[in-house]
Amino acid sequence: MPGPPNSIPEKSRTPKDQKSVSISILKSAGVVTIFTLLSRIMGAVRDLFIANIFGAGLVTDAFIQAFTIPNVFRRLTAEGSMTLAFLPIYTEIREQRSAEEAKRFASRVLGLVLFGTGLICALGMIFSPQLVWLFAAGFAEDAEKFQLTTDLNRLMFPYLILVSVVAWSMGILNAEKRFAAPAAAPIFLNLAIIGGAISLAPWLELPIEGLGWGVLLGGLLQVFLQIPSLFRVEQPLLPKIFWLDPEVKRLLKLLGPSLFGVAVYQINIIILRNLASFLPDGQVTYYYNASRLTEFVLGVFAFAIATASFPELSLQKARTDWLEVEKTLRLSFHTTFLIVFPATAGLIGMAEPIVSVLFRHGAFTWLDVQATAVTLMIFASSIPAVAAVRLLVALFYAMQDTKGPVKASLFSMILTGGLGWWLSGIWEVAGLALALSLGTFGQLIVLCWLLQRKQLPLTKFWSSKVLARYIISAFLIGIGVWSMSQQNDWELGPASSINWLLFSAMLLGSGLVYFSILKITGDPYLTVVLKRLRKRT
Repeated sequence: MPGPPNSIPEKSRTPKDQKSVSISILKSAGVVTIFTLLSRIMGAVRDLFIANIFGAGLVTDAFIQAFTIPNVFRRLTAEGSMTLAFLPIYTEIREQRSAEEAKRFASRVLGLVLFGTGLICALGMIFSPQLVWLFAAGFAEDAEKFQLTTDLNRLMFPYLILVSVVAWSMGILNAEKRFAAPAAAPIFLNLAIIGGAISLAPWLELPIEGLGWGVLLGGLLQVFLQIPSLFRVEQPLLPKIFWLDPEVKRLLKLLGPSLFGVAVYQINIIILRNLASFLPDGQVTYYYNASRLTEFVLGVFAFAIATASFPELSLQKARTDWLEVEKTLRLSFHTTFLIVFPATAGLIGMAEPIVSVLFRHGAFTWLDVQATAVTLMIFASSIPAVAAVRLLVALFYAMQDTKGPVKASLFSMILTGGLGWWLSGIWEVAGLALALSLGTFGQLIVLCWLLQRKQLPLTKFWSSKVLARYIISAFLIGIGVWSMSQQNDWELGPASSINWLLFSAMLLGSGLVYFSILKITGDPYLTVVLKRLRKRT
């Protein structure tokens, strides 16, 4: 299917229809945001339990590295490439043929998912030592640490099969505009890991294995959660033979470039985690905790909007409605930036208070807080770029251009790897965070350049005036919360009631000031969001 022309003509869709699409996206994004927020809160609680019980040391580093490996394969085979390729084809079959054909296609894809992930799981468990060395070669210098990571990886690898089924379910349910069950699934994973830390760990010879068993239980709970929603859309959780189906063959062809692009991103993770494994004990935990806090913002806001937008983009592409593609992206960019700029400013300005209040207890020392806070500030600086990349990649897929994202990802991988090797020797884990942030900005620049070559200027998708308003407002509140945080000693962490009071005041006050500025200046996208919120209440 050809991409959009340089000048996109108006379609016959009425303003009322266009408004309904915007409302649908905001409504869906709201559902995803609520459940993702709950999931991230539970994830933070999970990390608090892990930090309090196990601290930042050998066993925690081993668990984090071991859990990274099946998660990388998850993003590679399921949530990344599979979703990008599967959902548009499913939508196209449903729109251009019939719902029954789409369901048969989905069942055959489930067969493909189970076969592929089952094979990967078996190989991953057999070659666990080699995978651990690939991801964390530095651990080989400590035989105990390396063996523990290998054993934990074997224990948790079957999680890949379970979470891939959840990702398959998410593609179907999102295409059917049902977002709640997939978005809520990670909550149950976090609850299961917490349960493993509390209930299983004290009874095991190696307490850290309690977390691994919690991961497997969480995967099962996630699958069970999807079943009622799948029945509501009349999609059985039954795999079918897939290798003779022409649409599955078509899916596999589309998976090639998509898989390569996601693989490049995962190689970045492997490179950085490998470099981190050569750093002193605790550095991997600093990196992990800081990245988790950054992902909290991205998952709750930026990725929620991207998740809600992608089914609409796929539907509009199936109908060749390029005008609506443009309008959907414009709405998505502005509502994303509306949130991520103040969130970025808050994470940077309040990095030390945030880490102190969340992690400064048990075995997590003040030095751990300071190191994590610096890493968090660097990670947070890349949040707007990550959000923009996520939406621009969706645009390229809407135009059926899979080569553009791959080129940008390759550039990012080379830049991140080179900078990571250089900067980690200077600033340790903070250098790795800086390398990843700069690599993300490099990826964004390449995507923008490729769009410019297609004569699709960024002004089609966002307004410089609106963008400047968000940046200036966020900068002001960032300076404000940083100045306030310097007036307090955060070393006591959550044990100090003053810390909690000041932290809450900075959080609520900065948000109030930011949105008041936008309200006074008449920001149109804030008005749209507020109208939607009023309708919900």
